[in-house]
Amino acid sequence: MDYDVVIVGGGPAGLIAAKEIAREGCKVCVAEEHPEIGYPVKCSGLYSVSGLAALDLKLDESVISSTIKGGRFYSPSGKELLAYSNVERARVVEKKLFDKFLAKEAARAGTEFKLKTKVTAVKINGGVLIKTDGIGGSSELSSELIIGADGIRSNVARWMGLKIPKKIIAAAQVEVDSVEAEKDIAEVYLGRSYAPNFYAWILPKENVYEVGVGVRKPKARVREYLRRFMEQHPVASKKIKSKSILEFNMGSFSVEVARDTVAERTLIVGDAAGQTKASTGGGVITGGIAARIAGRACVKALEEENFSKEFLKENYEDEWKREIGFELEIHAALRNMFDSLSDAQLEELFDIAIQENVSELMVKYQDTDRPSHFVKELLKNERMLSAVQRFLDFGKVGD
Repeated sequence: MDYDVVIVGGGPAGLIAAKEIAREGCKVCVAEEHPEIGYPVKCSGLYSVSGLAALDLKLDESVISSTIKGGRFYSPSGKELLAYSNVERARVVEKKLFDKFLAKEAARAGTEFKLKTKVTAVKINGGVLIKTDGIGGSSELSSELIIGADGIRSNVARWMGLKIPKKIIAAAQVEVDSVEAEKDIAEVYLGRSYAPNFYAWILPKENVYEVGVGVRKPKARVREYLRRFMEQHPVASKKIKSKSILEFNMGSFSVEVARDTVAERTLIVGDAAGQTKASTGGGVITGGIAARIAGRACVKALEEENFSKEFLKENYEDEWKREIGFELEIHAALRNMFDSLSDAQLEELFDIAIQENVSELMVKYQDTDRPSHFVKELLKNERMLSAVQRFLDFGKVGD
């Protein structure tokens, strides 16, 4: 065999899995279709301090653009809810540098990289045979195991008969040099007119601001939603002073967890497996947790020479679901609830949240990667629980 494990995709989940495998002395290769790790940028870079610690990631200062201590949330009409404390809650990173940081860590552990190398076919037959089209033309690689870290339209999953998630958010974001907003607060804007079935945001970075919109609509229209948000939103448009766009990026991600994430000699991780927080769209921490479990499962499979679907399910799929599955279900329930609410219902929830000082709970239970404790405490509030039940019951009647 050329390698013990070939990983298709050089995003965060693939890189984290690679490091986990290589550090144990196994021979691992990352095949990335783009010519450079970190490009093109497809998502924002806001990660909780607790999540980075869980992944044992000690970032270089050069990677960190700013530190977030709170969130400001806006209703569709512009009502404001601020959750802030003088505690470092999250890091905003320069995403392209963050991915390169992960790649360096994987390389130092022993990972080999093949850039500008597209995997064109995979065959399982007493091993894994991988056909590629790279800088030197077509070639073949062989390995004992393959990890699909190739995103929401994962070819590895499709070739192995695994159903990929279909509930997709399209997002677009720009960098501008001037916004009237604090440097340690992330802003979130809700409303169907500007971000249907998701949200818009303003995120402070070192010397610029990131402005973005996510929608569950055809990808071609997301640019129009972003333009509308920047130019017409009653609050955001007054804050965004700059007319110059310094950088523009588009991407998409799943807000639906894949049902099956293993097949014979095959594991899928990250966006390919839908290991994303459906309520926020973040997936680096949750996908990274699953990727570390995938790496350990591969090492164990190699040690025991057992590459069956059953073994990988027990040591990877069952393990990652035990670790973060319930939390992802909570995120999915929150996403489904918000998707069902009209703007008028969102306004009512905001009114209750403001009157009931929900921001205090948001500060106390600030782990956005694991929201179950926050939701449990929130639903102890009778007014909030009654409103949520009423809205959901109304939705069922409407169905």
